[in-house]
Amino acid sequence: MVKLYRRGDQDRLDLQDPRAIERWMPWLALLRRWHHYEVHGLENIPRKGAALLTLNHGPVPVDAPLLGAAVYRETGRLPRALTDHLVFSMPVVRELFMALGAVDGRHDLAGSLLAQGNLVMVMPGGAPEAFKSTARAYDIYWRERTGFARLAIRQQVPVVPAACIGIDEMYTVPFDMFELGRRFLGVRSIPLPIAWGVGPLPRRVKLDHYIGEPIHPGVPAEAADDEAAVLEFRDRVVASMETLITHGLALRDGRSTPPDAP
Repeated sequence: MVKLYRRGDQDRLDLQDPRAIERWMPWLALLRRWHHYEVHGLENIPRKGAALLTLNHGPVPVDAPLLGAAVYRETGRLPRALTDHLVFSMPVVRELFMALGAVDGRHDLAGSLLAQGNLVMVMPGGAPEAFKSTARAYDIYWRERTGFARLAIRQQVPVVPAACIGIDEMYTVPFDMFELGRRFLGVRSIPLPIAWGVGPLPRRVKLDHYIGEPIHPGVPAEAADDEAAVLEFRDRVVASMETLITHGLALRDGRSTPPDAP
């Protein structure tokens, strides 16, 4: 039976339903075949203990459930996802996200999930990264984002970077849609939907995830209040993501051998 959303469900940590996940696995298998999806580096996923799994954000983030399913198949762990609060205003979508264990991406909820030993999936770039222009494909929009780094330091958990190649090619986006939203609507939370794939549908592109080695904070929990320490840790994670993306794009184009990890 599907649990229908009730106000406040986005704050609950107990709604992940393994039965729903098992029911969705055949559909995710079809999606995996459709996109010829592959994961490289699953051995870098911790088999136990809390960790933050950080992903780059594309306009249609189908890579997140595909990666979650791959982690589940390989390790038996069910990742928990942090998502934008606007998702919980979307009927049907919110019920699916709830069943898969997603919660509102607040720091207190993320901290509680990590304190319980969960593998927590987050896209630090958020919607601005998702709706960037095609000219900035694969740019990491995390330079202004410190929340994930501060959280990892405070909770003393590693960050596992996971970069998806292909996700920024499902649509052509001529302009930064969030910037257009700000200019014409006066807000940055509503992007103007100017994008195309196969008409309004996303293109069928090959998707590859490259997972890097866990990056440990290397500073005590109190350093979460030290801005310099937070920025240094964030920059280490961003550098690792950029290396994975450069490597993945080069491999796709037949130009690279695996680089040393940063």
